[in-house]
Amino acid sequence: MECKFAEECANLNKSCYKCFNFNMYSPHKEKTTLRTRSNQNKHIKQGIDFENQGTKKYNTTVKQAKEVARRQIASGALHFALGDMITEEEITASLAEFKERGSRDARGVKQITIKKEWLDGIKKEASQMGKEYYFLPFRFKGSDTDYVAIEFDVILSYVQTIQTLVEQIRLLQKEE
Repeated sequence: MECKFAEECANLNKSCYKCFNFNMYSPHKEKTTLRTRSNQNKHIKQGIDFENQGTKKYNTTVKQAKEVARRQIASGALHFALGDMITEEEITASLAEFKERGSRDARGVKQITIKKEWLDGIKKEASQMGKEYYFLPFRFKGSDTDYVAIEFDVILSYVQTIQTLVEQIRLLQKEE
């Protein structure tokens, strides 16, 4: 018996002998081309914008040092371009890796996954650059609030440095 769907069936000559009342009929899969990179480039541009904003915010906060932070050009693209932002303060020079991500869980709540490989990677890169301090600024897509993931020992070192400097200032003010 001639099948009226023979031209359209993906199972032609594979399952015809088992087919009864067209129960093995399967349409040909639609061929798709590779996706354009436009969506990927948009994601990259948003990441670069976040890096630029974070670097500018850091420099504004540390006014007296006059732009000690700079964004690493081609970070992630070149093996020697480590981190997204490098700071050059005398005491607290550091390396930062910016991440702008976000999705929603089943209840619709915004969430972000901080991957251990990101934290391990920034620690290794900071070590390679001779920087004691490193951190991972992140924010949720569509948000203006920035957060930081930082190793607890690193934040303790910052606190210790601040306390030491405050004590030195106090002693200098006593001498006056």
